[in-house]
Parts: sequence; C-alpha cells; structure tokens
Amino acid sequence: MEIRFDFGDDQGRVSVEVVPSTDPVALGKSERELGMPVCTASVEFSACGYRSLLGWVQLVREPNATDRFEVDPFDLFADSSAPFAWYGFRPVLFDAPSRWRSGAVQWQAHSFLTIGPWDLDRRFVVPLAGFAWGYNQDPENRLQLSPVRLLGPADWDSHRSYLAERYPTWRFSDGSPLADQR
Repeated sequence: MEIRFDFGDDQGRVSVEVVPSTDPVALGKSERELGMPVCTASVEFSACGYRSLLGWVQLVREPNATDRFEVDPFDLFADSSAPFAWYGFRPVLFDAPSRWRSGAVQWQAHSFLTIGPWDLDRRFVVPLAGFAWGYNQDPENRLQLSPVRLLGPADWDSHRSYLAERYPTWRFSDGSPLADQR
C-alpha cells in the first residue's frame, strides 16, 4: 500500500508492506514466529532537517485479551513519557509481533505517522497518515494476515482520549489532516 500525505508545503509518501515471516531468526525472533506478520512502513518526505522529524504512534488490540486499543511501545522505550514507538528523521516502522499462543487470536494494529510542529508546540502530535494491519489465528493455530487498510480521521479520533489520558503532557490534534490522503 502507498499512502500520500501533505503537511504545509511539504509532501510525503508512506510505503507499507506486511508479509508473513519466512526467516524469523534473521529478524531477531524465534523460529516459533514463522508465518507471523512482518510490517515495514518506509517514509519519503520533502521536508529537511528538523522539519523532517516524525514519529510513529502504534496502538494494538487483541480482543481476547482486552477490548480496547492500547499503545504498543517498542520494548526499549516502554517507560518513555512520549507516545512514539519509533521516532526520528523519516523513521521506518518495523514490527514483527510476538504474540504467539495456542488458540484463536485476532490481533490488530493501528499505525499512524505523526509530526509535531516544533516551532508552535513541541508536545503537539498531528497525524499525517494511518493504516491498519494484523492477523487472525484460528483455533487450529492457522494464521491469516489481515489486509492492510487505510485509516482516516475517525480512526485517529477514536484513540485521542486514550492517548491524552496515557500521555497527559502531550496534546493530540484531531484527525483532520488525515482527510487529505489520496
């Protein structure tokens, strides 16, 4: 999937690929994760320097475990007070879930590329692009990857109150910037 976005005079593109893992050990995982999804989302953005600092906010839901989406931080930054799982200059989102267990599982992720207009407010998060992905596992432990789909303003807005509660020193824009996606 390719998602185009604009922010001011700058244009960008996110290229998303979700495939089954064929060599989990090479990815730093165990052999048990064979067939699990591997998500890579690469960013191109015309902004330069500090204006190209972007962050990925990812929320996940496993209905058998919880009914709501919760933030999915990169384990190294689980205690961070920032909402980003990945952050940097045109950062790549890479995720290979390790939620393997026997029985039925429906795991979903909502991944949003965000920017902060640093000259206005350094703790203001504006969504630029979003997509959903995940997998289903049936009771016989067969995996099926979910189709990648575009997320819009209502999807971002459905997470805003949770994000504001979880990260009280941050502010979260409404989802209107997502409306301009092509």
